[in-house]
Amino acid sequence: MTETSTDSSFAAASPVTPDELTHIENSVIRAAQEAGEFVASRFGGILEISNKGDKPGKDLVTDVDKASQRLIERIMEETCPDHMLLGEEDPPDEEPEAADWLWVVDPIDGTTNFVNSSPVHAVSVAALYRGEPVAAAIWIPWPNDAGNLLMHARKGNGTWVGDTQVHVHKSSESGEPISGVLSARPGWVRRMFNVQKPLEGHFGEIRVGGSACYEQFMVANGTMQYALTGFAMAWDFAAAILLVKESGGKIMAASSSPEFVDFDGWAKGYANDSATYGRIRKWRGLLLSGSPDTVEFVARNLRPKRRGLLGKLSSLFGS
Repeated sequence: MTETSTDSSFAAASPVTPDELTHIENSVIRAAQEAGEFVASRFGGILEISNKGDKPGKDLVTDVDKASQRLIERIMEETCPDHMLLGEEDPPDEEPEAADWLWVVDPIDGTTNFVNSSPVHAVSVAALYRGEPVAAAIWIPWPNDAGNLLMHARKGNGTWVGDTQVHVHKSSESGEPISGVLSARPGWVRRMFNVQKPLEGHFGEIRVGGSACYEQFMVANGTMQYALTGFAMAWDFAAAILLVKESGGKIMAASSSPEFVDFDGWAKGYANDSATYGRIRKWRGLLLSGSPDTVEFVARNLRPKRRGLLGKLSSLFGS
């Protein structure tokens, strides 16, 4: 793997040394790989399944989700003892004060797929420094000799799968999505947005698999040209934000105005308090990721049907 230097602006603005960031990336990689191997060992087997909500068949959680998160937390405590974990499973009874370093973790993204023996699921681990993802890894099942792929990045060093640096799909000259190239968007997009004429009939080849992390892995490695993903939680996006950006991509978020806005995490207003921890845990959003020109083209040509609609919907989901 060819090494490049850590992003100079990040290094100048934070007390994190390049060696420390490399250590954290290696810890995140280890956690995602070991959790992924554990998840794979239980795939297709007998599971203890329950619901997190009151709707049968919705918001499923298994004993594997919970054990995967505990495994990741043990590795974090062993390798980065001053870091804190914020995971999808087993939320704390009371919101603790946020630490400078926060691991935002989805121990199985795509639990419904996993329960139904679909290989479209993922393990996602991101280390955030004061709200910004700076080291990340996503593990997915894959039909190769190893049975999986693991994608990782640290800020300023590119995105890698093994010894191969990966990049987002090259856009067309205009940014218009390319026919015959995979894309992802929710089926309900036309209920929320007016699709402008340049985008009408030009969304690309739409595929939606039921795992936000898997979907964004496909964006970062160039398999999908863009994805409009959500509404989903911080743990569905934390690792992918860095992986997509370090592979040359762009991330934008739907906002309460008609415009999509650039998005790079939860650094704004970050404080070491319980309000910050709660804000990230409760956050929910709709993100657009892909090559910069394609993302900007799609963003220009999607307009909320009513001004402020996205903000109202986002507030319902705790953004």
